[in-house]
Amino acid sequence: MGELPPRETNTNRLSTMVNELPKRIYILGAGNLGSFAAHSLAGIPQRPPITLLMLNRQLQRWEEHGSCIDLTTHGMTETRRGFEVERMRRTEDVPLPEASSPEIDLESSNETVSEDHFQQPEQIAETNTPTMGTEGPLGEGPSLKESNPVMDSSLPQQAEVGALTRQRSNSEEAIPSEQEREIDSWFAEVETEVHDQQTGKLSMGNAADSEDDEIIYSLIVSVKAPQTVRAIQRVAHRLTQDSTILFLQNGMGIIDEVNEKLFTDEGYRPTYIIGVVSHGLYSNGPFSVVHAGDGTMALGVMPRMPIKESLQPESLSQLATSARYLIRTMTRTPVFVAVGFPPTDLLQQQLDKLAVNCIINPLTAILDCKNGALLSNMYFTRVIRLLLAEISIVIKSLPELKNVPNVNMRFDTLRLERIVFSIAKKTAGNDSSMLQDVRAGRQTEIDYINGYIVRRGEELGIHCVMNYMLMHLIKGKTKTKSLEQADLLPIAGARRGG
Repeated sequence: MGELPPRETNTNRLSTMVNELPKRIYILGAGNLGSFAAHSLAGIPQRPPITLLMLNRQLQRWEEHGSCIDLTTHGMTETRRGFEVERMRRTEDVPLPEASSPEIDLESSNETVSEDHFQQPEQIAETNTPTMGTEGPLGEGPSLKESNPVMDSSLPQQAEVGALTRQRSNSEEAIPSEQEREIDSWFAEVETEVHDQQTGKLSMGNAADSEDDEIIYSLIVSVKAPQTVRAIQRVAHRLTQDSTILFLQNGMGIIDEVNEKLFTDEGYRPTYIIGVVSHGLYSNGPFSVVHAGDGTMALGVMPRMPIKESLQPESLSQLATSARYLIRTMTRTPVFVAVGFPPTDLLQQQLDKLAVNCIINPLTAILDCKNGALLSNMYFTRVIRLLLAEISIVIKSLPELKNVPNVNMRFDTLRLERIVFSIAKKTAGNDSSMLQDVRAGRQTEIDYINGYIVRRGEELGIHCVMNYMLMHLIKGKTKTKSLEQADLLPIAGARRGG
């Protein structure tokens, strides 16, 4: 008898499907994390083709830098080349879904704003490091329950949401926001770029034009959270339900905004992968990154149909082919130390990191201090505990975590406090990314950090007054700083004589 043909297993079938997929990976965002991702992917055996999506000004800097990416690790710099580059379309030329996104300064997000997202290594792992402070259970201060009456079931939820909305709309309509001014500046620069290109003043080098409408199957997005919709909007016409987008960003609520404004039809949305990164990175110039602290990358797929199991071949069969390919490529890149997690596990890791960012980023930005200044100060500790009390109760009330075991223990205020002070101690000499943004008068990610807690709290009827106040203090300080830099405020000693 003749031998039977070998039985095709799920793993073999998946490998065949992945091999038929175009291998090119596009990276949107040329800051620290985007450059780190491109450099690391270029170093693996059988490296995938990599295309960097840029604006004209970025292309000019790319050519000035030698069309390469430098990564410095432990004092040793390694330069890698061989990347392809595409110039992105102007937004008005892009065919978009009906829902349009607000105008965002995309170039600043790629070049300067998003450079320091992951400057400090924020490994969100439970630690036994003693909390630095002198109050409460570790000292003498008010207990968290007594000092935080944030849950008030007697107040109608809709009335509170409406009141907060009216407050925001009344205050924001009077004066153009910083974001609107950035938009006007961005459009003026785009028109200059187009004119320079037409007159031959701006060299395009070897960069290709992205107007060929070639489908993008694998896209990594590493721009700053407020610029995400605007950035993806430029390539939305090239994304289909067979595409996959990997988000490597700070903050939460970004995917909801992308769905609302770009991909409203659930059946035609790309597959989304969330990445939680704890590597320590900071900029050493355009397309030059210093890998200051080793970390990990947690990856989780946000599928159209819930996947309860871990990412084994049986569950992977439910995903788009491009998602399987991108996950495998990221996990076989040694520098990333990437591991896949089920959606619920990844959500908890996101919330761990969000809680830390809700404390360290805005407080250091308001106080204009390094992370270590939050340690051993009883007055700062009181503020931190009040903020964490709101954050804890919102997270524990999220419907997404309703049936998850040990949620109350994991997001207990005391555990979150230990994590915050542990991270502040490890990064004591660092300036947080939000502090650097505020000093430069740039738009921050506050709406996707403390703002996320405030929004989810409103949905649940929880009044996060501390986080709401902190969010607006950051916005106010950013606006004041940008006006100072524009020479629009009468600052003593800073005005030019007439």
